[in-house]
Amino acid sequence: MKTGDIKNTKIAKKYSNALLETAKEENKYDTIYNDILFAAETVNTNKDLSDFLLNPIIKAEDKKDVIKKIFSFHTDKTTLNFLCLLVEKGRINALNEIVNQYTQSYNKINNTIKPLITSAVELSSSQKERLTEKLTNKLMKKVLPEYIINPDIIGGLIVEIGDKTIDFSIKNRFDDMKKQLTKGNRYGNN
Repeated sequence: MKTGDIKNTKIAKKYSNALLETAKEENKYDTIYNDILFAAETVNTNKDLSDFLLNPIIKAEDKKDVIKKIFSFHTDKTTLNFLCLLVEKGRINALNEIVNQYTQSYNKINNTIKPLITSAVELSSSQKERLTEKLTNKLMKKVLPEYIINPDIIGGLIVEIGDKTIDFSIKNRFDDMKKQLTKGNRYGNN
């Protein structure tokens, strides 16, 4: 399922807002959040299911029957009805973007951020704890970091929070020094 095109983003906001409003009315923010993550992951990791749901030739009723069989025992009735609504309205292709929009709203409601932290090597549990604690204190939010390893950064960390990037990597420092040296040579400075 593709994400990111402008039309899907606008559609996703409408559907996400409606789902969020329903979650608020029913006091099911967490349940619906977990359900839609599960549904999106299930669809995204099963190519046959994804192809089936996106096939324009297959009737919406047949798609809804499959959705009910797959998700009725694993999701709340509200989420199941929402997935069926997406199929009925021909909007199942926007599921990933809806999940992204809902997640952003859910995190905002819960005062939570999910930074992406890149390191050259695996961080120890205590390093992760200290980093999470520092970010929590600085940002005054609940921090649920995701960690990835990229040896190309040589050392240090890169912290991405939303559209902001804080680059403390050694590679970035080397690149900065290289720019300064090159800049100095360009103007004849030694």
